[in-house]
Amino acid sequence: MIDAKIDDSSHTGQIVLKPNASFSWKSNLFLLYTLMAISLVVGLGFAIMGAWMILPYSILELSVLAVCIYICVQKCNRQEVITVKEHEVLVEKGIREPSESWNYHRLWAKFVVKPAKHPWDAQMVSIASHGKELELGSFLNREDKIQLIANLKRVVPPAR
Repeated sequence: MIDAKIDDSSHTGQIVLKPNASFSWKSNLFLLYTLMAISLVVGLGFAIMGAWMILPYSILELSVLAVCIYICVQKCNRQEVITVKEHEVLVEKGIREPSESWNYHRLWAKFVVKPAKHPWDAQMVSIASHGKELELGSFLNREDKIQLIANLKRVVPPAR
């Protein structure tokens, strides 16, 4: 998902990149609680019949599922913010707040688009300056990458 606020007259703005999140945190919790209820009913049923060893394994299984859901939600909540100002380009990556940031001088930085290795893959978009390259939107799908490239073209001033 891409949210862009770009001023076409000054070729500045901000582009926010986020992965497509299929489920919200509340939806994931609802799924987890539903599976917990079903597992508890089945586990208690087996415990009443004398097979009490089913219950600890059921609890272990649901604990692993809860950790997996948490990790998945964390991955889906990451974002990248590309801020293009008059003299600088700032790239910030993080989940709730920026955990990493890169600052480039606008005159020396350039956006690089590498073709996809396979027709089904998305292009690779990166920013390069002084021999170093940083990939942008590695989690984006093909359509979002095309939209990102179009937005980046809006912040790059035309050649004079």
